[in-house]
Amino acid sequence: MIKHIAFPLSSAFLIASSAVSAQTADDIARMQSTPSVYAAKKISSQINVDGKADEEAWQQAPWSDDFVDIEGASKKKPALNSKVKMLWDDQHLYIYAQLEEPHVWGDIRKRDAIIYHNNDFEVFLKPFDNQPLYYEIEVNALNTVMDLMMPKAYRLGGDAVMHWDVKGLQSAVHVAGSINNANDTDMFWAVEMAIPFHSLTTFARKMPPKVGSYWRINFSRVQWQHEVQDNVYQRRKDGGKFLDEENWVWSPIGVINMHHPERWGFIKFVESTTPNPAVPPDFRLEQAAWNIFYLQQVYHRKNKQFATTIAGLPGYESLLLPAMNTWSHTFLLNEAKSFYKLTLTDPMTEITVSLDSEGNYHTVHE
Repeated sequence: MIKHIAFPLSSAFLIASSAVSAQTADDIARMQSTPSVYAAKKISSQINVDGKADEEAWQQAPWSDDFVDIEGASKKKPALNSKVKMLWDDQHLYIYAQLEEPHVWGDIRKRDAIIYHNNDFEVFLKPFDNQPLYYEIEVNALNTVMDLMMPKAYRLGGDAVMHWDVKGLQSAVHVAGSINNANDTDMFWAVEMAIPFHSLTTFARKMPPKVGSYWRINFSRVQWQHEVQDNVYQRRKDGGKFLDEENWVWSPIGVINMHHPERWGFIKFVESTTPNPAVPPDFRLEQAAWNIFYLQQVYHRKNKQFATTIAGLPGYESLLLPAMNTWSHTFLLNEAKSFYKLTLTDPMTEITVSLDSEGNYHTVHE
């Protein structure tokens, strides 16, 4: 069942799209990889957050896939290895990251400073599928933390809430070598975190997560080229400008922008080790909805209005056609062609996903 409905502009739809996206059609084509999934085991033993992860529970936890370039498989493999493990209990999500590094350094010591001006490790968390808000935690090799809440992504008009803190966060860094010593060669630095679930609540939603549930999650490593002056590490410059950083991530985005939570990987909360966990059952519907959103943004930038039909979008045949043949959808567009709402339904799973031109997203499992 396919419906294309134009409706009169009413008070309920006096909304012009403010969503801004930097994607081109080529960018969207690179944003099609299947996200990574990690099955985190629930534990009853205690974790001592010291950056060393030497407890038996950590020894039994599998490593994630190695980090890759943020743009995906088309880019070269990162020069240094990065990987993570995850565990959970009724109070905390535990994360352990090991970052290969021959030169461990850092000079930012003030909390909530711009940590990614040092080499850093970053955690991105989105616990609530139908809420746009998400959280970000950054830490450098000195264990200096920056944490923030995003009501929604920057490209959708969001702005960072910097005064928000992960209350009760525990973090520790262990350096296999030395820090800020330019006269030796180090092995790695490791970050261990215990993130309290009670700090990641919104409105009436409570934690902890349920066994079998999924959260969106991703990890990023910002890596700068460095130079040493007077035995002090600093970011390398060329012509008075800092050289571009490397962005290595667990689950690739396809573009150089971590603030695409719909492109992050997944953590699945399990009671026992689960090899090769699958993506959630609503993932393909959600991916198609966001592909339509991206393509509508491309169309809007060129034509100053949204396309009247899904089939009229550039890239429809290559990105959407095979899947759209198996799902029903409703597409509502106002007369000014400045706002739309899309609904996709999979009749086999009875899952429905809706997404509008402002980036408001909702999923329903019948």
